[in-house]
Amino acid sequence: MPSWMPSFLKALALHGVVIAILFMRWQSEPEPVVTPPSPKPEIIEATALDESQVEAELARIKAQEAAAREAEKARQEKLKQQRMAEERRLRELKRKQQQEKKTLQQLAEAKRKKAKEEAKRLAELKKRRAEEEARLAKLEKARQEAEKRRLEEEKKKRLEEERKKRLAEEKKRQEEEAKRLADEAKRKAQAEALRQQQLAQERQRINRQVAEATAKVKQKVERYWLRPASYQAGLSCTIRVRVIPGGEVVEAKVIQSSGNPVFDRSAEVAVRKASPLPIPEDPALFSHFREFKFIFKPEG
Repeated sequence: MPSWMPSFLKALALHGVVIAILFMRWQSEPEPVVTPPSPKPEIIEATALDESQVEAELARIKAQEAAAREAEKARQEKLKQQRMAEERRLRELKRKQQQEKKTLQQLAEAKRKKAKEEAKRLAELKKRRAEEEARLAKLEKARQEAEKRRLEEEKKKRLEEERKKRLAEEKKRQEEEAKRLADEAKRKAQAEALRQQQLAQERQRINRQVAEATAKVKQKVERYWLRPASYQAGLSCTIRVRVIPGGEVVEAKVIQSSGNPVFDRSAEVAVRKASPLPIPEDPALFSHFREFKFIFKPEG
């Protein structure tokens, strides 16, 4: 409820009371009427009011109304001031909101511009980095290729040196092997020559001893030979003789006849009678007499 409403209602009630009193007095002037007692004390009291009291009440009511109007005016003025203040506050708020909106728009624009510039800067930085990475990658690739070529050259050089070294070592080995083989061949040749010489000497010695032993065998056989009556000078036959160690004759047989059976037979008998034959005890010589042949041709 507005603050002026109680005063207004109070004034309105007083006006009603005054009007009611005046109306009652107007009715009582032409014909006095005895008014029965009423349960409402306010009406009884109103009839007792005189005119001065009514005027005083009216003056008081007017004063109250004037005060109420002044109060209402003051209240309206206050409301006006409040409204104007509220309007100013709203205008200021709107201005601030607009300013804040503008500021926010400016900030957003600045932020957008900054973001755009940052994006541009980052894109440029990314581009420069990509270019730098590409340049470094190109340099690294060139370095790796150069390193690869260097390593390949070193490997090629090392392999060539190793090949030359192997060839030199192989050549040296072959030369040493050739020298060793030559020395070995020379040594073997010398040894073979010496062996052949020794064999020849041994053969000569054996042949000489065999010849000497054969001559002794012939001499002994001739000593035991009995000339047959039919013998003719110049007859000869080849006899094969087998003996055992010690010279004991186990076989004596003519293998090439003289043409004279009696002479051949006399030769075989002479060999058996001459047993044991003078055979060398040396095993190397005995092997020549284990089974041997000789030509029996007596002298004279």
